[in-house]
Amino acid sequence: MLVLSLVKVLIDSLNEKKIISQLTGSYEKLVGSISKLEAWLIEKNRENYDEHIKFLRNLQKLRSSGTGHRKGKGYQKITKALDMKNENYAETFSNLLKGAIDFIIFMDDNSVKLV
Repeated sequence: MLVLSLVKVLIDSLNEKKIISQLTGSYEKLVGSISKLEAWLIEKNRENYDEHIKFLRNLQKLRSSGTGHRKGKGYQKITKALDMKNENYAETFSNLLKGAIDFIIFMDDNSVKLV
C-alpha cells in the first residue's frame, strides 16, 4: 500500500496534458507519464534527470510486479535493481522515500510544476 501511495503521488499525479502542451516536438507515440516527463526534461535541457526517471520507472515496476506477484520473475528483477535485501521492507521503503524526496527536490530546483 505504501508503494502504491508513492506511485499515486509521484507518477499518477503528473499532469500529462500540461506536459504534452509544453512539448514542441512530435511525440504522438509516447505512452505513460514517465516517458512524457522524460521528453519534457530533455527538451528543456534539464541536467541529471536520468537518475530520477530511472527511480520513477523502478518504482512503477515495483508497484506493478510487487502487488500480489512477489514470486514472479518481474518482482525478482526489480528487487535486484532496488537492492532489496532479505525482505527488509522498512529499509527498502526508507530508500524509496529518499528517492522520492530527491525527485521532489530535483523538480523544485528546476522549477518544474507539472502536477
